[in-house]
Amino acid sequence: MSKVWFITGTSTGFGRHFVQQLLQAGDKVVATARKLEAIQDFKELAPDRVHLAVLDVTKKEQIESAVQEAVDVFGKIDFVVNNAGYGLFGMLEEYTDEQIRRQFDVNVFGVLDVIRATLPVLKRQGSGHYVNLSSFFGTWSIPPFSLYASSKFAVEGFSEAFAQEFASFGIKTTIVEPSVYATEFLNESMIQTNRKQEYAGLYEEYEKGLSNINIGDPAKAVELIISVLKGDQPPLRLAVGSQAAYTIREAYTKRLEEVNTWFERSAQGD
Repeated sequence: MSKVWFITGTSTGFGRHFVQQLLQAGDKVVATARKLEAIQDFKELAPDRVHLAVLDVTKKEQIESAVQEAVDVFGKIDFVVNNAGYGLFGMLEEYTDEQIRRQFDVNVFGVLDVIRATLPVLKRQGSGHYVNLSSFFGTWSIPPFSLYASSKFAVEGFSEAFAQEFASFGIKTTIVEPSVYATEFLNESMIQTNRKQEYAGLYEEYEKGLSNINIGDPAKAVELIISVLKGDQPPLRLAVGSQAAYTIREAYTKRLEEVNTWFERSAQGD
C-alpha cells in the first residue's frame, strides 16, 4: 500500500532525491519548496501521485496551508520529512545578528512549526512518522560550524523528547544524521561570514580536514534512509554514511571516557 510523504525543502539535495525515489516506488508525495518553479518537473514523474505546495518554513501561514492541502489531496500524511535547512559557516564573532537568527529560524523553529502543524493530523490518524534531518554535526562540533551544529543539537534534543511524547499516539520519530554529501550544502546552500584574519589558522585546519573527507552519494544515502524508515523497527537515530557512523561513535566514546575520568569527582557535587 502506498504511503503519503510530506517533505520540506525538495528543490535540491536530499529533498529532491526523496521525491524522485518515492515516486518511482509508487508512493504519494507532497513536495514543498519556496519556489514552485524549482520543482515543477516532479509533475512529469507521477502527476497523480505528487502535489506541489509553496512552503517557506519561516512562514507559519504557508506551513498551515501546505498541510491542509496535503490532507485535502491525499486524505492523510504517513511521513513528515523535515528536510529544509542550510549551513552557516564562520567563527562566532564573525556572525551577524541576522545570520544567527536566520539559522535558527530555518533549522530549528521551522522544524518545530512543521511538527506543530502536522501533529493534529497524525494524532487523529493514530499513526505517522516524523523524520527530522539532523547531521553528524548534531552530535559534535568544530569550527567553523558552531551555529549550524548548535541548530542540529537543538533538533536532536527536542526530537528525542518528542519521540516519547508522541509514541502513545502511534507516532514514530527518527533523527537522521548524515555526514557530508555531494549536495548544495557546501556550495549555494552555505551562508559564509566575512572572515577575520586572526582565524586564518583555524580555516586552514578546516580546509585541510575537508580535503580528506569522504563526499558521499546523496542518492545512495536517501535510498538507505527510505529502506530503514519502511522497515519494521526504524531507530530513533540513524547515522548515514561511514563517515557519520565513525565520527559519531568516536565523539560518544570520547565523551564517555571523559565522564568516566571525572566520575568520582563529579559525584562529589551532590
